Formats: sequence, structure tokens, C-alpha cells
Amino acid sequence: MRLEVSVETPDWRALPGPIASGSKNLLFVDGSRRVEARILADHEGRIVHGIFGSLAVGAVRTGNPKASFEEIRVQRCLMLGNGLAQSQTIRIGEQLVDFEEHPVSENSPLDVLAALQNRMREAEAHLAESLAQRADCIFLDGPLTYFSAIRQAAVGVVKTLHQPYLEASHFALVPQLQRGFRTPLFAILDGKADRYCWFLRVARPRPLHHPLAGVLRLEARQGLGLEAAQRLADLSASLLPRFASTSIRDPRAPQNLLPIGALEDELRRRLGDPLCLRRAIERQLFRAAGLHRDAA
Repeated sequence: MRLEVSVETPDWRALPGPIASGSKNLLFVDGSRRVEARILADHEGRIVHGIFGSLAVGAVRTGNPKASFEEIRVQRCLMLGNGLAQSQTIRIGEQLVDFEEHPVSENSPLDVLAALQNRMREAEAHLAESLAQRADCIFLDGPLTYFSAIRQAAVGVVKTLHQPYLEASHFALVPQLQRGFRTPLFAILDGKADRYCWFLRVARPRPLHHPLAGVLRLEARQGLGLEAAQRLADLSASLLPRFASTSIRDPRAPQNLLPIGALEDELRRRLGDPLCLRRAIERQLFRAAGLHRDAA
């Protein structure tokens, strides 16, 4: 991985978000996944790990007097390790719930869980790509790792700062950022998902919080072009602070933006009652040859 710091300006200083002109049509995209039941399958004398998993992805549109849910997609998946492919239809009352087959080449509890997580991230990216032409900008919760369209106006929003990327002398600017200010763009070049990044403060930290509370790392694909990435960075600095959450509404405040928090609640609702689904799956497992409920 190669880092280029002076792609926007050699003057490394905090940049304010310009005053937004007019109403902007924004979309926020996120996903939620849930393990309904862990299972073990007997296949040719081998134990195969698997899970019944559910996932939902959706979008919130802002820019009108009232925010609204744009589109929500729900998938049910049966993830089985060792490349085993099998689907199941579960009955809940008069409803039939189809869990589609999704074979996983590896075979461990962590591998099948990772496959469900990857499936959700792919679904998020597909939804974002399908909606990108209908908004001034799409903000995708998380990095753009699975986003294949490199020239669309999409910004990945990373809430948890696992690594600084910048050298200490440049990263020292980040905790000093004021609300609505960002760092200049810098480039992360890895040959796979080259991207422009910037840090942005959406809210001031409370006295008990770390100085980085309220700071997001945002990214846009390099294929979008430097000027377009600058426009998106300015747009994010102008508008995202308006959507910062508060600890009264969200324990992950202020980084978990209000549209994302509302979308997460709706996605969990669309996934259905977990107890009903688990009981229905367990009834099915007792009737299915070769499948046993994992007592763990």
C-alpha cells in the first residue's frame, strides 16, 4: 500500500465545509444481518458447519421536507461450509420462508459467519450502485471495498478508526478538527481499490469522550477523479454534521448518523421476529435427515 498526502494541497491544514447552496438529494445506504440458527450437517462422513442467516439492505433519502426509506431488500441464506450447497424452505404459520443455498469453500463457524457478512456487504454495494444515478451523492455505511462502479458519486463512511493511515505529523491535525472541518484529501493506493480519503468532524466530543469522537474517515474511489472527489469532500463537510446523532438517541453517537440509525431500526424490523424464525427452523431440522441443531 502506498500513501500520497499532497494530492489536494501541499498546505496540510483544516478545511471548512462551504455553505451549501440549495437542497441536496442524498441517499444513505446500510445493511443489517442476523444469524437465525447455527447448524451442523453430516456430509459423506464429515461434519460441516453452517448457519441460517438473514440480511437486509436499504436506503434513506433526504433532501425533501421529510426523510423517507427509498428501497429495502431482504435475503435469507443457508451458508454451509466445505462447498456444500443446500436450500431450505421454512414454514411459519401460513408463510413460507426460503433460505437460498450459499456454499462456502472453507469450513468453520467463523468462515460461514464471514460469508454472511460478505454477502451483506455485496448487497449494500449492489443497492448503492443501482440508486447512484438518482441522488447527488450516496453515503454508504462502511468502506467502498465491494463497490465496483468507480465513477459514481458514492462516499464510504467509516465510523470506527482502526488505523490512522497518515504519519503522526499529519494525523495530529485530525483530533484538532472543529465541527464541519475536514483534512485535505489523501490517496491510498493498493492496486485494488485505490481511493481518496479524508477525515471529517461531524460533532464536538463530550468531555468524557476521546478527542477522536465525532470524527469520520470518508473515502471515494480514485477513478471518480480528483475534482469530483473534492466536491464530495466539500459536500460531506457541509451537510453531514447536520446528521450527527446524540447519545440520547444512539449509544454510538455522534458517529452513527441519524439516517443510518433510523435505517438500522427499520432493517431489523424487516428481518422479522428472531424467536419465531428460530423455532420454525428447529422444527424443520428435526424433520430433515442429516441436519442437527448445534447445542452450543
